[in-house]
Amino acid sequence: MTADQAKVEALAYALKQFVDVCDEAEALVGEKPLTPSEVDFQALARTMLPQTIDPQSIQGTGLKQLQHLVENCSKCKLSGTRSHTVFGEGVIPARLMVIGEGPGAEEDATGRAFVGKAGKYLDSWLGAISMSRETNVYIANIVKCRPPENRNPESDEISACIPYLKRQIQLVKPQIILLVGSVASQALLETTDGVGKLRGRFFRYEGIPVVATYHPAGVLRNPELKRPVWEDLKKVAAYLATPLNGRS
Repeated sequence: MTADQAKVEALAYALKQFVDVCDEAEALVGEKPLTPSEVDFQALARTMLPQTIDPQSIQGTGLKQLQHLVENCSKCKLSGTRSHTVFGEGVIPARLMVIGEGPGAEEDATGRAFVGKAGKYLDSWLGAISMSRETNVYIANIVKCRPPENRNPESDEISACIPYLKRQIQLVKPQIILLVGSVASQALLETTDGVGKLRGRFFRYEGIPVVATYHPAGVLRNPELKRPVWEDLKKVAAYLATPLNGRS
């Protein structure tokens, strides 16, 4: 007999005793007593037991619990090559949530999101629209472990990891989301279109406005992308009614 079965039997016995007492009380006042054969005490007892909690379940987790699940995740092959998981960082609730594709070498070494050269460039973008990860922004990635040699995460790696991000979005409660790069844009918006087609307009993810733009690393490689990125950032600033502090 399992522990839960023992609890059900004990609770069913106690319930039967309780009904017997109620029957006796009802008999004293002339009401028709409820006979034990009319009640399924086992079924009633099962409804009163607490529901079993799956320790690997993402739904219903708080941020600390979710981070613990990420730190111990082994759902895809990236877990075998990481130094650290990179959960995300910033302010909760956030006015803006920035989502990239995955950690790079410096992020893998430190466990922090967007701390390399591209991360510093991202910070300058945020500063240009009066935002920062210290005051009103939360930053995360589609996958929480670094793909080897900074390759794009593969479809099975994205599928294994994106439920963590989706729960993260629920907990961060951003007013607007900025997707940087094609991997992040395609994964969250479930499209095959590139950033060139996606940028310049608003999308929705579970009711939250979403803007897609180029990745900071891509802009560092190709400065011609600065102008379209600035146009996208101005859309974010206009939505949030934050002042502009110059070009990114």
